[in-house]
Amino acid sequence: MLGILVILAVSWLLLHFAVKKDLLVLGFTPVPKRLLQFFLGILLMVILLLIVAAADTWWYQFEWQKQEGFTLELFGNSIWYYFKAVLTEDLVFRGAILYILVKRLGPKIGIALSAIAFGIYHWFSFGLFNGEIRIVLLIYVFITTGLMGLAWAYTFVKTRSIIMPLGMHLGWNQAQAIFYPNQPYGELLYKVIERTDVSDGINLAFLFAKAVLVPALVMAFVYLLTKNEKGEKE
Repeated sequence: MLGILVILAVSWLLLHFAVKKDLLVLGFTPVPKRLLQFFLGILLMVILLLIVAAADTWWYQFEWQKQEGFTLELFGNSIWYYFKAVLTEDLVFRGAILYILVKRLGPKIGIALSAIAFGIYHWFSFGLFNGEIRIVLLIYVFITTGLMGLAWAYTFVKTRSIIMPLGMHLGWNQAQAIFYPNQPYGELLYKVIERTDVSDGINLAFLFAKAVLVPALVMAFVYLLTKNEKGEKE
């Protein structure tokens, strides 16, 4: 939590000196509206993750096994862990810096730069430079995380708030942890015990299709949600 407080302090300084604003421009209010957006973001990403899991089950012929060690305490601990993690990342990539970039360079450039930075960041957070460097994996991680970062930065701009992308980020990471390896709380409720191998080329096409489709659906949802609002202005 100390790290989050430091990021908040730095964010306030950046906003104060760069654009003469305070942290409220990150869209923490009005509270009822932001709470609704937060939970809508969680719900949307949980639904999309369930669709992805269903598609994976069909594509790879997954056989799932329920985890015997699942407890509500473990689930609660995972929520708290991922909340702190996504709050830290969103304050950095969809907080004061993105707000300033949008104000100084415009929404399109600001969103693009945020997405690029988010994709590069995951090279290091995933430890892809520890050991043998695999170019295809670097490209895949950059595209998948970068496009998701693009969708969430777009959400920040259109809703004028960090809250909905925060909910989306939390919902996606938490839902992933229920079904898939996702350190340190992966495969909480189910794990795959059997799957069918798919050729590399066809498998890569399937992976990239998911990487494009999920962020596209997020952006379409946000566009429809905010189409009657002037999301790029204060």
